Amino acid sequence: MNFKHKWIIPLLLLITIGLVGCSSKQGKEATNAQQEKQVLTGVYKISDKYNKTDDGTPQPGYWYFKKNGKLLRCTPQVNSTNQNNDTDFWYGDAYRGTWKSLGNNMFELKLHDVYDNDYYTIKAKLSGSKLHTYANSRNAKYEWDADDNYKQPDMTYSDFMDMFNKAKDSDQKRIQENGYAKPDNDSSSDNSSEPTSSNSNNDSVKIKDGNDALEYFKQQKDDQDAILNGGTFGMSDDPHASITGGDGNLYYVYQDGKIEEQN
Repeated sequence: MNFKHKWIIPLLLLITIGLVGCSSKQGKEATNAQQEKQVLTGVYKISDKYNKTDDGTPQPGYWYFKKNGKLLRCTPQVNSTNQNNDTDFWYGDAYRGTWKSLGNNMFELKLHDVYDNDYYTIKAKLSGSKLHTYANSRNAKYEWDADDNYKQPDMTYSDFMDMFNKAKDSDQKRIQENGYAKPDNDSSSDNSSEPTSSNSNNDSVKIKDGNDALEYFKQQKDDQDAILNGGTFGMSDDPHASITGGDGNLYYVYQDGKIEEQN
């Protein structure tokens, strides 16, 4: 009787091995899927420990990460707080670039100044609300120092873009003073003649319809993911278009070019 059922033990062993192998494979697939879903979104601000100029003036830097793999970074222009320094103010700067997930909360960031040829490739690690950006190679043509950056949940996309556009204008003035002939334009919204504030009216702006408003919004906000919901053009004395930005927030774009975020 025992002889007839000898095959039961090997069979059970094979089944166990199969289940373990399947579980291991599913675990790897789940881990890979989790790594693929890792994203950077929203605004991060550099730690106060790192945001000083050469004369000790605080000059914070900000990152904005989009779900589509694009990034923006800016440092606003600030007045010098050092009375012993001949410098009245420190110029701002603005960068565009891309990010991609490397898995295990690691990311690769590629960015360049919008008005010159300073290009950088750096690594970053996300730990909760802190994003640590590593220094690049000391052999790199342009050097990037390590920083700690912290999530700013209360800063809106509109707030960041107002700051970014002002920093971009300051950056352009710095480049022009240093003798560069023209900006490194990678976007139609890099035209310095465009309004720097999304909340100010521009007499030269005349938006005709919803599609026109959408294209205007994409340029002003550097947001190619925005979508048109509808509008009141042709139905109101003060028409506007309703647009959802790539950040998920709702905006109204008016005929005169004014953009308002709806809370």
